[in-house]
Amino acid sequence: MKQYIILSLFLLNGSWAIGLQGLVIPQNGQILAIAGAGIAGDIDPALNPAMNITSHSYMQYSLNTWLGDVKGSHTLFRWGSDLPKQLSIQTWNAKDLELWGDSPEESPIGTFSVHFISSSFSISHDFNTPYRFGIRLQTNYSHLFTETLSGITIDAGATLPLGSSIVLGAVIKNLGYEYKNDVQADLPQEGGIGTAIKLPIVNTSLLTDLLFSRNGTEFRTAITTHWKWINLNVGTSISENRNAKSLGFSLNYRNWKINYGIYFHENSTTLGTPVFLDVRRYL
Repeated sequence: MKQYIILSLFLLNGSWAIGLQGLVIPQNGQILAIAGAGIAGDIDPALNPAMNITSHSYMQYSLNTWLGDVKGSHTLFRWGSDLPKQLSIQTWNAKDLELWGDSPEESPIGTFSVHFISSSFSISHDFNTPYRFGIRLQTNYSHLFTETLSGITIDAGATLPLGSSIVLGAVIKNLGYEYKNDVQADLPQEGGIGTAIKLPIVNTSLLTDLLFSRNGTEFRTAITTHWKWINLNVGTSISENRNAKSLGFSLNYRNWKINYGIYFHENSTTLGTPVFLDVRRYL
C-alpha cells in the first residue's frame, strides 16, 4: 500500500514527487533541520544565493533519505574569500518501487525506478555596498517511465543588514525553462522574504520566512544556535497543504562539521520520515 501511495504521488506530480518538485526538496541536513527557513540567515545558496564571505573553503557530502524508498545525495564545494562561490551536485533515486494498477491488487504488476540529477553554481557580491546580491544557476534532469524532464533555472536573492542584529532577505526562485518530453512545462516558481534576528546573549538566531507560490503562501520559522562545539536547530513550516516540524543538531570538531536533520509531517506514518546527514570538511 505504501508503494501504491508513492506511485500515485509521482504520477500526479504532487508536492512530494521527484520531477519538477526535485527543485524544491531540501538539499542537506541543515536546511531540513530548520524546515527550509533562512532566506536572511546565510544558510545555503539554495535558500538565498546572496552568500556572505567565508574565511575557509569547504567540501560537504550529504546522504539523504526522502519519503518512502527515495534516497539521494548532495555534494558541494564552497570557496572564495572575496567573491563567494559554490558548486554542487544533487541526485535522487528510487529503485524497485512496486507498480500497481488503477487500484491496489493482491500483487504488483511490476517494478519501476525514478532518477533525478541536478547541478548548480552560485556566486555573490556586495558591489561595494553594505548589502549582498547573489544568483544561482541550476540545470536538472529527471526520468520516470517514458517521461523525461530537463531544464535550466536561475535564482536571485539579496540580503540587507539593519544594524548588527537584524538582516532582511529576499529571493525569487526557479525562473527559467523546463521541458517535459520536449514540451515546455510550468516551473514551481516561488518568491519569499525573510528576517534573521541575532540574539547575542545566547548566541542564537531566530529565522522567519514568508514564501509565495502558485500553491499559496507558506510561513516558516526556525531557531538555530551558534555555539562552539554543538548546535541545535528546530523549525516549522505552515501552509494550507502541509504542516511540518523539524529538528536537528550539528557537531564541530577542528576542521570537521556534522549536520543531522529530521523532518516530521502529517503523512510520516504512511510515507516515512525524511532524514538527512551532512559531513563537512574545512580546507
